[in-house]
Amino acid sequence: MSGKTRRDLVIGFGSQLAFKGLGFVTLALMARNLSQADYGKLMFALTLCGVTVLATDLGASTDLVRRVAADPAGARRRLGRVLSARGPLVAAYLALICAWAALTKPDALVVVAAIAVYSVLKDLYRSYASLFLGLHRVEYSVAAYGTKLVFLVVAVAVGAAVDGGLAWMTGAHVASGVVLLIAAALIARAQVGPVRLRPPGRMMRRVFAQSIWLFGASVMGAAHLGAGTLILGYRAPYEQVAVYEAAARLLEASQFMVRPLTLILFPVSALLASRREWGELRRLMHRMFGGIILVGIAAWGVAALIATPLIRVVYTGSYDESAAILRILYLSVPGLYAATVATFVASSMNRERTAVLIVGSGVVVNVVINLLVVPRIGATGAAWAAVVSQTLTALALMMFTYRGVAAATPQSPARAAPMLPELELGGD
Repeated sequence: MSGKTRRDLVIGFGSQLAFKGLGFVTLALMARNLSQADYGKLMFALTLCGVTVLATDLGASTDLVRRVAADPAGARRRLGRVLSARGPLVAAYLALICAWAALTKPDALVVVAAIAVYSVLKDLYRSYASLFLGLHRVEYSVAAYGTKLVFLVVAVAVGAAVDGGLAWMTGAHVASGVVLLIAAALIARAQVGPVRLRPPGRMMRRVFAQSIWLFGASVMGAAHLGAGTLILGYRAPYEQVAVYEAAARLLEASQFMVRPLTLILFPVSALLASRREWGELRRLMHRMFGGIILVGIAAWGVAALIATPLIRVVYTGSYDESAAILRILYLSVPGLYAATVATFVASSMNRERTAVLIVGSGVVVNVVINLLVVPRIGATGAAWAAVVSQTLTALALMMFTYRGVAAATPQSPARAAPMLPELELGGD
């Protein structure tokens, strides 16, 4: 592992730890200012939009990472094409998600509409973040996202001080999304020059043709994490959503241990795969899987010990029911970590299609269990559904990635991962 990669990993882990700390502050302030019903409604909207907004990207941002890593000279041109192609999808998404909320959850329409705008802004930033990661400049992403989080914490704190309620908290998220996108755009302009946007036209087909399976991997992963919240939102009171999300957000916070691996080592894995350095990639996989599973087991042990005081510190004693949910959910952490690593390894080898099918099967298992148990035992059932489905998915993904690397040997070049096909994007 190069010194630059080690440095980026240190920056990644450190920034994720700081970001999660700021996130805890935000959650604590909102939980103390909002009723459980309003908090549950806001969390439902954030989850619904967080899963569905991925349709505005169709995997293009993930594909951008590996393409910029392979050809840094074309970074600005490729970012411009991705942003241009996303324009029509963003407009369609905002209209459709509002229509869906009006039909299925009219009581949450205003919140969903505002959070949809926030989610679009945040997801457009992801394209800029992909540019930074492809250029191996993770510090740019840290600067942009850190600015957004600090702004959000301040805005939420002011809202809590003036008893702003749900409207203020929702507006604070939208404003923070604007700050995030502006910060990223300014950094990108300073580093690679102004990004030129063009009418989408045939560009959409050219940009998204190679990324659709990456979209599948992203949306299935998000759906897997959000299925419990969404089904509770439609089949149970918002209070149950709040109880579950109080624990689920702390589960999500645990991903600061694995997310830097995806941010830093995805381009490294993609480069090894493109060079067909399978032995080196296999050794990297051994270290990643072994280390991350041990970290996941340790995280579960810590969570089991401190669940109740942690919930009380972040959410107050009115959320004590969430402590039991947290202990159950953290049983899924080793599988969640391993599945995350396996998915980006499969993507680095351009074998995301099968990975999507595996994760999709896990989502089906999750949804089926949720539909069976949520009406009976609410948030507890959603937590057990996550544990079972995440563990099964992780085992299947690990077997698939190891078999893929074993098959891609110099003796069987036809099975090797293909080089990244060049998009016909043209010049400026």
